[in-house]
Amino acid sequence: MKITKKKVNYIGKKATVRSCFGGYSLPDGLPEGATVEIVGFDIGCFDVRFGRKTFRVPMACVENLHLLWR
Repeated sequence: MKITKKKVNYIGKKATVRSCFGGYSLPDGLPEGATVEIVGFDIGCFDVRFGRKTFRVPMACVENLHLLWR
């Protein structure tokens, strides 16, 4: 039996960001509950665009991440 992994493409998807417990906070200039566009990702974090600025945000700060898999 061959096991295949589904690649998830987050680029271009909209998400809501919030600070969360455990020391994960949003960068200065990115408000709580902001709707952002995901423009890049790396292990453990996303690059998101809010307005004309791009921010690096921990994955833990993206709400309902599992809904972006669709």
